[in-house]
Amino acid sequence: MKVVIYVFVCFIFLEAKELFLPKHIYIYMHVKNPFYYQAIGEQFIAKEKEKFFEGSLDTQLKASYDNKNYPTTDGIYENVELWKPTENGIEFSLGYRRAEGVQEYNNIQTGQEGEIISSIKIPLFSVINDISKNKVDIQNAKLTTEQLEFEGKFNLLKLHFNITKIYYQLLLQRQISQTYKELLDKAKKTKKFISKRIEQGQIAEIAGIEVQKLIINREQQYLEAMNEFTLVKNIFLQYLGITETTFDKKYKIPLIKMKNKSLPTLKRAIGLAIEKRPDLKMIDTEMAKLSVRQEYNEFQKYPQLDMQFSGTYDPIFKEGYKVSFNFNFPLEQRRYSGMHESLQKENLMLQSKKIKSIREIETNIMNLYQKIKIKKQTISLSKQELSLAKRLEDVEVKKIYEGVSNLIFLNQREMGTLIAQQKVLRSYYDLKVYILEVDYFLGTL
Repeated sequence: MKVVIYVFVCFIFLEAKELFLPKHIYIYMHVKNPFYYQAIGEQFIAKEKEKFFEGSLDTQLKASYDNKNYPTTDGIYENVELWKPTENGIEFSLGYRRAEGVQEYNNIQTGQEGEIISSIKIPLFSVINDISKNKVDIQNAKLTTEQLEFEGKFNLLKLHFNITKIYYQLLLQRQISQTYKELLDKAKKTKKFISKRIEQGQIAEIAGIEVQKLIINREQQYLEAMNEFTLVKNIFLQYLGITETTFDKKYKIPLIKMKNKSLPTLKRAIGLAIEKRPDLKMIDTEMAKLSVRQEYNEFQKYPQLDMQFSGTYDPIFKEGYKVSFNFNFPLEQRRYSGMHESLQKENLMLQSKKIKSIREIETNIMNLYQKIKIKKQTISLSKQELSLAKRLEDVEVKKIYEGVSNLIFLNQREMGTLIAQQKVLRSYYDLKVYILEVDYFLGTL
């Protein structure tokens, strides 16, 4: 009674295990998983670099102090200034300064109380075109982050594809090893029959040696198959980041089956791939970055014309102001023209890259749909072949029990069944992988 209860409890425990399905892979894809973080980590680095370029717009506090006492000249200069740049290149400043005596680097003179000074610097063409180096740098940094986010999604797509493919290998190898176990059990069953016939003197003892040799051979095949299963399982578990003990306590490995989800039409599948593939979006983002660079380069053909207005207030001498202009224009325009041609060719390269990628995706999806169609037909034929192989094996087993066959013919029939079984299983696996590849090319994993 105790044995029955123990077996029942064990059965309940085993049944409580959850079938590990492809969706469970997502549970183990988190930032603590090094394979996962390696795939997406660059986008976090880029996000922080955005702050670096946004720092070009930080308000700055500047201060300086000179106290000069030369043999023939002396002077004191004090200056404190708040300086604020903007995205379109305008710069504002507000400060206080005091100068006494002869200044070394300028001719500034103030009253004893010093003066308040404010200024605005306007790069006229930058403001007119609403563009500046600061703005371009910030836009590029944001687009780089966006591009790396798509790259991270593409890396995750590849990672999930690889893990799921290994998962299907695990299912396949488990059932392959099971076919070898069944083959070994058949040999052991045959040995019992042969041993009884030898004891009865109906067949020679050499038959016992032959069947023992057959068992040893099949034990080797089973051990090799189990070893392959263990190796695949180790690779699979390294991606999940859990131990074999933990996995075995929580999960059961399901059978690899024919049943698969329905696929969209070929036309719809190609449309989804073009719409969702992260690698295509990466190219789009690269083209957006190029557009920003082209816009900035077009600005380079204009002269650099800066206007600065400064106003001062001295408690004694009252208000004052200064207006200044700075003009700079390269006459040959080689920087502009060289970069213009370079960016034009880079744009053509990116357009060609996208068209090439789309065509490759279309071809791959069409080929996969063709493979799936043929593989389903192959599976149907393989099942018929397996059914016939089992019938032939059953006939041979009957013949050997009747004493009109031998181990050689029985082994051939059993091996024929094994080969047919494994052909069906490998066809199931191929079909699973083909459908997985479709999801990969559609970007829907």
